[in-house]
Amino acid sequence: MQQLADWGWARDGEAVKTAALLVAELAANAVVHGRVAGRDFLLSLTVRPATTAVPTVPATLRIAVSDCRGKRLPTPVPASRPTDERGRGLLIVETLAAHWGTEPRPPSGKTVWAEMVLEGGAAR
Repeated sequence: MQQLADWGWARDGEAVKTAALLVAELAANAVVHGRVAGRDFLLSLTVRPATTAVPTVPATLRIAVSDCRGKRLPTPVPASRPTDERGRGLLIVETLAAHWGTEPRPPSGKTVWAEMVLEGGAAR
């Protein structure tokens, strides 16, 4: 995750590795389940810095992936069999993210987002 490294988090740190997994799962879901012919998806990363006023509030990364298909709201569904290659993406998101959810993206789309704590703050 070049962007987090550019913002000062260690490229080989756990925060960057976790963020990469979350981005991969949310983007894969947008491609597989949210695709509309001729349209792409939108990825955004937003960091809410740690606050000095409340030292217990750490920095948070919000990963949001928007697609053009609003009718299919994602829900975690476990794979039917241990050998299934699909059906674990949102369970991974649910496990790694502090919070996640969906919201409408008018006129006819949705955004799936996940938030994670950026432990240790930026390296800079």
